[in-house]
Amino acid sequence: MTSYNDAIIDEITIRNEVDVIRELANGLHEFLVGKSDADLGRQSACDAWTVRDVAGHLTNRAERQIASMTRGRAGDSGAPDGFSAPSDNMAMSAANADADVAYTQSMGDTLLPTFEQRYQELSALLDTFSGEEWHSPCWHPRRGTMTAREYVSQRIQELAVHDWDMRSAFDPNAGLYPDAEPVLLGMVPHWLRTAYNPSQEPPDGTVRYRFDLSDAPALDVVVNPDGVEVGSDLHTGQDTIDAVVSSDTNTFLLLAYGRLQLDVALVSGRIRLGGGGETAALLHRFTRWMAGF
Repeated sequence: MTSYNDAIIDEITIRNEVDVIRELANGLHEFLVGKSDADLGRQSACDAWTVRDVAGHLTNRAERQIASMTRGRAGDSGAPDGFSAPSDNMAMSAANADADVAYTQSMGDTLLPTFEQRYQELSALLDTFSGEEWHSPCWHPRRGTMTAREYVSQRIQELAVHDWDMRSAFDPNAGLYPDAEPVLLGMVPHWLRTAYNPSQEPPDGTVRYRFDLSDAPALDVVVNPDGVEVGSDLHTGQDTIDAVVSSDTNTFLLLAYGRLQLDVALVSGRIRLGGGGETAALLHRFTRWMAGF
């Protein structure tokens, strides 16, 4: 059972995360609102979307989260009427990409004002949640349900990564929003397990990685043909580690979420390797295995 003090600490953590959502949304709106139509039409780091499309995706997802959390708090965690889940994650991603482009086009010049309004509405809704309400199961299309509390962290993840997707179209040296780093780091285990896709080149056996972070505790990743394990101190000794990779947290997160140009990061020294060419080859395989969906 959660103690009173633990509950207070968690409530404080959630409130801090709600503030991060507000800061990310406000900062992104300020960044986008001064852009020309040509700028908004630039290719983002997401292959299927322009900068405008990514903004539309984030607006659409805020609407969905508002609806899902409102229904969840009222005891309804089922899928909305008319929802039909695609056959797998890849099919869902393709369907979502097309739907978000159509949504963005339908918004026209109202997109950015709607973005601002929806995130104000979401922040206001989150401010009304407290206590046991954070445990309310809420519908989510990929996971079936997630708690209201998990939805908060998931919104930071999506806002922060897509914020970078858009900013990097204008600044190749863009980084992830620093205040989002703790949440993104905490979600890495789930993300890597979900994103793992060995495709046509699965590992022959176990491959052990250690990511030495200059500004956070080291993270160990174990890749097997049938899955991924992520945690601290997973390796029993230095001789069991196949690849040691050093970077700061921001760079590691861009790598983990499939956003980093690995060769550029290696040449520039943002990522440093322990070992020779074999370590580099294993890191390239890591990026291909964690391709996502």
